[in-house]
Amino acid sequence: MPDNIKIIAILAIALSLACLFGYFSQKLKLSPIIGYLFAGFILGPHCPGFIVDQNISDQLAMIGVTLLMFAVGLNFNWKDLSAVKKISLPGAVLLSTLSICAGISLSLYIGESLIEGFVIGIAISVSSTVVIVRVLTDQNLLHTKQGHIVVGWTIVEDLISVFGLILLPALVQYTTSLSFSILLVFIKVFLLGLIVYFIGDKLIEKLLKGIARTRSHELFTLAILAVVFTIAVSSSYFFGISLALGAFIAGTVVGKTELSHQAAANALPMRDAFSVLFFVSVGMLFNPFVLPNNLVLFFGTLCILLLLRPIFCFCIVKIAKYQSCVAMTCALAISQIGEYSFIIAEEGSRLKILPDNAYDILVACSFITIGLNPILFQLFKSVLKEKHPISKAYQNNILYSNKTSKESFLPRALVVGFGPVGKAIAHFLKEDYDVLVIEQNIDTVSSVHEKNIELLFGDATQLQLLERANVENIPLVVITTPDREITLSIIEAVHHINPQAKIIARVHFKSEYDRTKYGDIPIIFDEDATVDKMISAIEKEKH
Repeated sequence: MPDNIKIIAILAIALSLACLFGYFSQKLKLSPIIGYLFAGFILGPHCPGFIVDQNISDQLAMIGVTLLMFAVGLNFNWKDLSAVKKISLPGAVLLSTLSICAGISLSLYIGESLIEGFVIGIAISVSSTVVIVRVLTDQNLLHTKQGHIVVGWTIVEDLISVFGLILLPALVQYTTSLSFSILLVFIKVFLLGLIVYFIGDKLIEKLLKGIARTRSHELFTLAILAVVFTIAVSSSYFFGISLALGAFIAGTVVGKTELSHQAAANALPMRDAFSVLFFVSVGMLFNPFVLPNNLVLFFGTLCILLLLRPIFCFCIVKIAKYQSCVAMTCALAISQIGEYSFIIAEEGSRLKILPDNAYDILVACSFITIGLNPILFQLFKSVLKEKHPISKAYQNNILYSNKTSKESFLPRALVVGFGPVGKAIAHFLKEDYDVLVIEQNIDTVSSVHEKNIELLFGDATQLQLLERANVENIPLVVITTPDREITLSIIEAVHHINPQAKIIARVHFKSEYDRTKYGDIPIIFDEDATVDKMISAIEKEKH
């Protein structure tokens, strides 16, 4: 294959095969992840036929991991972590300790050293955040109480794995003090926190708001990507943490700004495409031919991942007096390993700590556990949901969590645009509705703070933004922008997500009205009494 089209060819072949096998997996009522993994195995060096360049595919996969972790950071609220810190922090530390002890025991049993067991234990003590987020999203559990516990749990696991990764050289060079290495890790994390949250936070918000004022969709997308990859690469280069963790930090910073929803809408399409390549790259690493000569290590590792860790996790959560459905969600979510495990195993091989083929065994276990994880969630689906009927309501109200309980019972209405007409409509609606306004003027979004009116910065023509605004549960949508093409795009986007929504729109001239395209949607023409006519149309729709 010519070098000048190698990346394009990898994208074409990998995405095509992933789409094909993902489709078949979906038709079989399985997660598309299984199809992506199988597509990777076909493209890998251990399956006859076409073999792609592993180094290039790995770097493409890291783009997906970086974007996905950025999206997780956008959605992650440190207040939510604080709310579950009593279980996530001690639970993850205890489970990781037990996992490391299990890895050491397995290593000693097969005749390997304590240090080798420690590396195996660290590698199997960290679950794949990519897999967890994807599976929890597929099961509509990501924004539930147990979803927040699991995400908080995995963050702690990631930090533990980072500490373990930095400690590996010290385990080889016995002259290095372990206490000094641990101190160095804490200093690096502390310095990174200071720089990002006390310096970078303000700079990033000013940068993004300045770009947002240009009303340029392309520039805003570029700015988001620049922030994500700059923070991720800088964190990795200067502080020694992974790109994924750096991207998560970038997401938490942007998530604190008023531009978070539009940032997520711009990043999601690219995240979905490139995250597929991560699963394909995992499948490419799977080598089934190493299994016969390493059966004890293989089945021992699988036993720890699929039995011991879930059982320990379930018991830890139950001891903390959480419901069984919460404990089961946490137990299933952590019953796999992923990207951090590969990094640790690779470093252990490079330092000549791990035994022969241990890396291949860990990859094989990752392939199997990642493939089984969505199946396990399907098998226990009824158990996971039967005892938390408020979870759906929690998910639906995530954008409105700061409201009082009295206000939360009000129906919702979406107003697109907060100009003179939009402002008048929003004020009229707020007496009977919780009003969400989508507005593209960032200065307006930043300056307006009114009871029962929440302003969200973004472009209402984008499906991803409307999905994040939870339009599927909003019965009334009022579009106040007079531009015909924009109005039509918003109507189509809203109808795609919520066909039952009542929509009231306006156009500038009667000649622009086309009933064949707008159907039976009430259209208000931009005449002198626009506001009164729109209010009249709203009253008719209400009755």
